[in-house]
Amino acid sequence: MLRARSFLGKSVFIMLLGASCFSQQAFSVERPRIGLVLGGGGARGLSHIGVLKVLEEARVPIDCVVGTSIGSLVAGAYAAGRTPEELARRATDANWDDLLSSNLPRQLSAVRKKQDDKLNLVGIELGIRDSGEVALPSAAISTQKIELFLREMTFGGTTPSFDALSIPYRAVATDIETGEMVVLKDGDIVSAMRASMAVPGLFPAVSRGSRLLVDGGLARNMPIDVARSLCADVIIAVDVGAQPLIRNQINSILSTADQYTRLMVAQNVKPQLDSLKPSDVLITPNLGTLNSADFKRGKDFIVKGEEAATLSLYQLNKYSLSEEEYAAWQKKKSANKLIPQPVQTVEVMSMRNVNANVLKEALDVQIGNPLDGDHFHKRLAEVYARGDFSQLDYELTDHDGLQKLTLFPIEKDWGPNYLSFGLGMGTDFEGNNPYSLTAMYRRTWINSLGAEWKSSLRVGDTMSFQSEFYQPLQLDGYAFIAPSFRYKSSPISIWDAGENLAQYRYTQTRFGLDLGSSLTRFGEVRLGVSYQHYDATKQIGDSIYLDNADGDYGVGFKLYYDQLDHLYFPGKGDLVNLSAYYALKGQGDFSNYARFGLEAQHAFDINGVKGNIAVKGHYSYKEAPFLPDFQSFGGFLNMSSYRKNELLGENSIYMKAQVYSPVTLLGLSVGGSYLGAAIEAGRMFNVLDKEQEGWHSSLTGFWAADTYLGPFYLGAAYGDNKKLRYYLMLGNQF
Repeated sequence: MLRARSFLGKSVFIMLLGASCFSQQAFSVERPRIGLVLGGGGARGLSHIGVLKVLEEARVPIDCVVGTSIGSLVAGAYAAGRTPEELARRATDANWDDLLSSNLPRQLSAVRKKQDDKLNLVGIELGIRDSGEVALPSAAISTQKIELFLREMTFGGTTPSFDALSIPYRAVATDIETGEMVVLKDGDIVSAMRASMAVPGLFPAVSRGSRLLVDGGLARNMPIDVARSLCADVIIAVDVGAQPLIRNQINSILSTADQYTRLMVAQNVKPQLDSLKPSDVLITPNLGTLNSADFKRGKDFIVKGEEAATLSLYQLNKYSLSEEEYAAWQKKKSANKLIPQPVQTVEVMSMRNVNANVLKEALDVQIGNPLDGDHFHKRLAEVYARGDFSQLDYELTDHDGLQKLTLFPIEKDWGPNYLSFGLGMGTDFEGNNPYSLTAMYRRTWINSLGAEWKSSLRVGDTMSFQSEFYQPLQLDGYAFIAPSFRYKSSPISIWDAGENLAQYRYTQTRFGLDLGSSLTRFGEVRLGVSYQHYDATKQIGDSIYLDNADGDYGVGFKLYYDQLDHLYFPGKGDLVNLSAYYALKGQGDFSNYARFGLEAQHAFDINGVKGNIAVKGHYSYKEAPFLPDFQSFGGFLNMSSYRKNELLGENSIYMKAQVYSPVTLLGLSVGGSYLGAAIEAGRMFNVLDKEQEGWHSSLTGFWAADTYLGPFYLGAAYGDNKKLRYYLMLGNQF
C-alpha cells in the first residue's frame, strides 16, 4: 500500500512538473548534500523509522544525520548501518516496559536480596550517607537495560570519529551545569546516544569529559543549524515534538507541568524551523492521540511516519537518485557499517566503596578478541543485580586502531547506607485483621571484601527485629561468616472444635553464628551454632498447657536455593529450602532432640497461564518442646478455609497447586493482574485440638494484582470444614 502511495506521489509530481526539469544525470555530476534532522519527542520519535523507510524507497541519499533525544537513538543506529526494516523490527519487538524499568530478572539477584522479597518492601530506597545526610536517587529509571539494547542496535562497534560511520552523525545534548548545547561527534556512540536522551530526573545524566550531560531537547530539540554546519545544503527535518496544550487542557498540576516543558522546548524549536529554506523539507507526522509514553505502539508510530513522508514526496523526489546511483550510495554506506573490534585493553574507573577487583574478576573480558556482547552483558547484569550500582556503564573507544573497553561503575550516590520501607494489611472479615509496618536498614561495603550489615524491624500484630553481619572471607564471596540476632513476638490463637479458647503471645529470641558458602546467585548453604530462648504468655481466655522449657542451644544446617522469577506470581523456576537443627542442651527432658524442615516449589507457564506446585513439611526427632518451632495451618493460601492458627501441631505436611492467568482489570497494577485458583491439602500431627487429626483440604479462588506496594489479593475459600471464608489483603499477611 505504501509503495502504491509512493508511486502515485512520484507520478503526480512528474506529470505536473516534468521529469526533464530535474535530470538525474545532473545529480551524477553534482548534487546538493542532504542533512537529515530527527527531533526529540519520546515514543513519538519512533515515527522517524517510518520516514527513513520512505526516504530509502524514494532513493533519497542522506549525507549526514543529526538527532536529539529519541531522534539521536534512531539517527545513531541508522548511521551505524542498521536498515529501516531492522530498526522497525527491533522497535516493535522490544519489551519497552522492561527496557524502561530498573528491575532485572529476579533470577539474577543475589540470594540475600531475594530473601528480602519476603519483607514486602516498596521499591524506593532512602539513602543515608556516612556524614548523616539523607539522600534520594538522582534519577527515577536506570538506563542499564537501555544501554544494552543500544549496544545491539549499533552492532557493539566503535569508531574514532562519528564522521567515519556509514553516515556522518551527531548527537545533541545539554550541559546541565550551564544549559549550553553540546554536539557529540566522537567517542563512544552509545554513551552519546544516552546523553542526548537523558531526561533530567527520569534518566541519569551522562558524564563526558568535564561535562555532565542531559537531554538535548533542553537546548536544541530540532538541531537544524548543527546539520547545516556539518554537511547540509538541503535539510530534511522531522519534527515529532508535542504541540503546546490549549487552555481548556491545562486543568491540573500535572498538565501545568507538562505545558511548562512543552513551552520550554518550543522556544528553541521555533527559531530552528524559521531558518528552513524553500529548498528544505519539513515533515511533521500527524500523531493524533499518540503520546510520548506510548512505546508499545511502535507500529502505529512507524505508519504515521510513513504517511507523513509520503505526503512530502512531491518535495523529496527532487533529490532522488537513479537506481544505479542509489545502489552505489547504499554500497558505500554498507561498507562503513560498524563492526566489533578486538578488545586490547580494559580499564575500570575508580570507585568510592566497591572493590574494583570484584568487577575485573566477574566480567571476564577476553583480551585480543571482539567483545562477546551476549556473554559480557549477562555478566554485567549479574554484577548490577548485586545492588551496589545505579549504573554499570561502559565505553568502547578506538586508540590507534585498537579498541579500549572502559568500565564506568556508578555507585549509588545516595548510599552506602540504605533504608527501605514496606507495609501490609489484611482481613478475613471475622475479626482477624493483621497488619505490618516494616523498615530495613542496610550498610554495604563496610570493608574491601564487601561486608554488609542488614537489620529489619517489623511492627504490627507480629513484632520482630533481626540483624545480621555478613562477612565474606574471599573477594568472590564463595565463603562467609555471619553472626546474627533475632527477636520475634507473635499472637497464637488456641482453638477447640471451632471455638477460640485462648490468646497467647509467643516470643522467641535467638543468637546465631553461621559459616556458609554462596552458590553464586542461586543460593547458599550454612552450618552454624545458635542459642534460643522462648516462652508464651496468656493474654485472653483459659490457661492451656504449653511446654515449660525456656531455651536451648545447638547446631543447625540450612540449604536455600531460589531461582523463581517472582516470589508471589512465578511463571518459571524452582525454590528449595532445607533446614535441620539438633539441640545439644535444653531445659528438662528436651535435650538432644532434632527438627527437620523442607519447602520446595516448582513454577510453570503453559500458554500464558502461570502456576506453581508447592510442598512443605516439618518433622521432629525424639520428644521436642512445642514452642520453638510449632506448626500452624490457617489463613490465606495456608489451608485457606481455616482461621489463622486454627490448626496447631508439632509436625506437618502441606501441598498446594496454584494457577493464575493474566487479566486486564482496573489498570492499577504494576506487574499485572491475575485471576487464580488454588487447591490445598495437608495434615497436622500431634495437634493441640485432637478433633482436628487427619487430612484437611481447601479450595481457593482469588483476584490478585502485583502492585507497587506489593501483592494485592481479594479471595474466597471453602474446605473440608464446610466453612466459606473471605480475604482482602495487601501483602500476604496470613
